[in-house]
Amino acid sequence: MLRLPGSTEAVATLLDAVLAVGSELDLDVLLPRLVRSACYLVGARYGSLGILRQDASGVVESVTDGLNPDDLGLLGVNSSLEVPVMVRGQAFGMLSLADKVGGLDFTEDDQALVQALAGAAGMAIDNARMLQETRRQQQWSEAISEMSQALLSGQDKRDALGLLVSRACSAAQADLAAIALVGEDGGLVIEAATGVDPRAGAIVGTPLTEPHWLAVLESGEPLLLVSNEGETAADPSAGLLRAASGLESHGQTALVPMSVGLGHIGLLVVAWAGDEGRVAYDSAEPLKQYADQAAVTLTAASAQRDRARMEVLEDRERIARDMHDVVIQRLFATGLGLQSAARVAGHPYVQNRLAEAVDELDLAIKDIRRMIFALHQPATVPLDEEVRELALGFRAPLGFAPIVAVTGDLDAVDEEMRLDLLAVIRGALSNVARHAQAGRALVDVVIDRSVVRVGVEDDGVGFTETGRRSGLGNLQERAAHHGGTMMLISPVGVLGGTRLDWEAPLGAAESDF
Repeated sequence: MLRLPGSTEAVATLLDAVLAVGSELDLDVLLPRLVRSACYLVGARYGSLGILRQDASGVVESVTDGLNPDDLGLLGVNSSLEVPVMVRGQAFGMLSLADKVGGLDFTEDDQALVQALAGAAGMAIDNARMLQETRRQQQWSEAISEMSQALLSGQDKRDALGLLVSRACSAAQADLAAIALVGEDGGLVIEAATGVDPRAGAIVGTPLTEPHWLAVLESGEPLLLVSNEGETAADPSAGLLRAASGLESHGQTALVPMSVGLGHIGLLVVAWAGDEGRVAYDSAEPLKQYADQAAVTLTAASAQRDRARMEVLEDRERIARDMHDVVIQRLFATGLGLQSAARVAGHPYVQNRLAEAVDELDLAIKDIRRMIFALHQPATVPLDEEVRELALGFRAPLGFAPIVAVTGDLDAVDEEMRLDLLAVIRGALSNVARHAQAGRALVDVVIDRSVVRVGVEDDGVGFTETGRRSGLGNLQERAAHHGGTMMLISPVGVLGGTRLDWEAPLGAAESDF
């Protein structure tokens, strides 16, 4: 049983301290108040609360009052006092006091007072944490609700993904959030990003080709990467993404798979600055729930768009059927009637006019049949619109909208070439956003009968042999796959800048067999 000092003054001081600590429900205010109250209670010049990790493996955060811990040795600490702070039977932290006023030693009464305060603080911390957890859950629930509503309401996909990462960044108290989705070629590409630094948007379009990132995706389990200042980044790819987003390469980075059933559609990447790990650990489970809900919502939104397209196709099918069964048959019957009339007409002029009318009906029937054929074809986004939409997606990271020009025979580009062409433009614009510091960018696509040419030009700082090469190897491999070439030219004209020229022949892709 805890024995309190017999001094009425000491007990009164303790009660004041307990009331000061117990009345606060904001953990960020409560913990410094606890340390300050403990110092005042026993006359200590220095106090510290070392908050332990959840597994009690070490201190994750320290709250101090009074002297700088580094200066204690210079002042000559005469005595110290340590009392554990317990919350629900588990060690929350260690309350340490040192250097009692007057050069005195801490007494048993001092220890009893601090133990009583620590006991009251444990209950107050528990209440504050429950309130904090309730607020955090509410924030995550609001984030999920807003994200789901945006995706399912028919909002533009780019804007919806931007809202998705923005809400994740806010709810997780993070400094960077990005979403990478699985593309048609099976690779991961960052589709949206946000952070405290404006440079965060520059990583949009960055491909994530590392095998271990894909392994995390396939595992379905989140991975928390932690590295401290002075250490090598826990993951080179994560370090590069952090640096490109304006963060230190070290710190905490969470890779959270977005899963639907047994399938995985992408990764949610969340990063924190500094070496504070408590928030990162606390956010792990909510982030997984948020990512899975986002995956379900994205899948539902995609299914919703598919249903809308199916409804359009069904309407087109109905129109085509009516045109064939009703319109064409009536025109055909009318033509037969005119042919019969022409045979009994006595005047040559009338016969010629009737014959001309029959010919016009034949042409009309052929036109209608071509329309019916077109209605049966799947509705696809034209290549030029797809290129412009892709370039427009870089408006935020670039700070301006790129100029786009697409000319030539768009129908000559097959599906494989289309995917590579879009990947080249995406990679080139990503490099411009991350490195060029440009105020203007031009995307030029020319499709001849036998070759596809892609040019991406900017007026930025230019390219050097030791400068930016992000993703260039991937672009070269895509060109080589089609028997084509890639060239990087800098400076462009007298104002500097860089131009990437990518060229590949049509229908010349290397066989995989």
